[in-house]
Amino acid sequence: MKKTTRPRVWPALAVAAAAFAAGTVHAQSSLQIYGILDAGVQRSDTGEPGGGKKTELATGNSAGTRLGFRGTEDLGGGLKALFNLEMGISNDTGTLLTFGEPAGTVFGRRSFVGLQGGFGEVLVGRDYTPGWQTIFRTDRFRFGLPGTISTASGLVVSRASNGIFYSTPVFGGFRGRLAYTFGAESPNPRDLGRLVGVNLEYKTGGLFLSAAAQTRNDLVPGSTTQTTKLREHGFGANYETGAFGFSGGLWRSNPVTATIGATDESRAAWLGASMKFGVGEVLAQVTRTKVDVFGRGEGRAITAGLAYIHWLSKRTSLYAAMGRVNNDANARLPLNTGTVRVGGASFDADPRATLVGIRHDF
Repeated sequence: MKKTTRPRVWPALAVAAAAFAAGTVHAQSSLQIYGILDAGVQRSDTGEPGGGKKTELATGNSAGTRLGFRGTEDLGGGLKALFNLEMGISNDTGTLLTFGEPAGTVFGRRSFVGLQGGFGEVLVGRDYTPGWQTIFRTDRFRFGLPGTISTASGLVVSRASNGIFYSTPVFGGFRGRLAYTFGAESPNPRDLGRLVGVNLEYKTGGLFLSAAAQTRNDLVPGSTTQTTKLREHGFGANYETGAFGFSGGLWRSNPVTATIGATDESRAAWLGASMKFGVGEVLAQVTRTKVDVFGRGEGRAITAGLAYIHWLSKRTSLYAAMGRVNNDANARLPLNTGTVRVGGASFDADPRATLVGIRHDF
């Protein structure tokens, strides 16, 4: 009688399971859905002749409302693949915020894929510029609420598309950031919109120092084929000790313009402080901005803001804030209250705003 042989299924399955398990050790991946929802009631006045008072439901006051997706995959040997897609939203209407990009842009905040390892981090796509890294992290208000330096600093280029972004590993508390973008990728002129930026950071304990410089090729006024460089640079510091925090910095921008009434150069200096007590925090900041206005001369503006944040939990907070800009006869700096800007249309007008709201992080 012929003996029938059965396939050895269990040993085969055991080998496959072991191989799969070994593979997952070196290819573990994660995906996170995250975001911020922020909205409140704002009362503002542009300070312009004839009155510019307004009461509205504003979004993105404390921080820009957003929805994002990010993930990593462990490739083994200390190497990781990573990506991030992040969109801005006006949660009072549900519409997208495109941050100066063409209508219909979905992931206008961040959109990149990259690698991370012992060499540092390389990202390809759309991300924040080295200049933004310096300004944001030395702004006591972190680009939210009246008093933020997001506008008062004069920073022109905060995000860039079609770019390669590199961050070095941390050496003795130092880290460097480099950015190069291919600009508008237009055939003529080929370098239109090309950005080159660098940033150097130092962190030890509660002290953070940062300096950055960046240029972007913009069209020469009146030309469609020639470009010239927009230049900006500066530095900032942030210090945290116990319940107290302090920040300050300088930033200078030289936009390319020949339009009467437009800012041809700006120089800003700011000082900020905060104090935590219990579940609350008080923040204050003052910025002095000098501007050279094409066709008018030099102008000055003082931006000041005061805010209180009350934490209901690690994810949810209530806030109340007020801010004001004092412009002289040759300045028309708007007041930035987060996503909303108040004023900025008329010289010698002093925009101001008061708001209350709620923020939830997830």
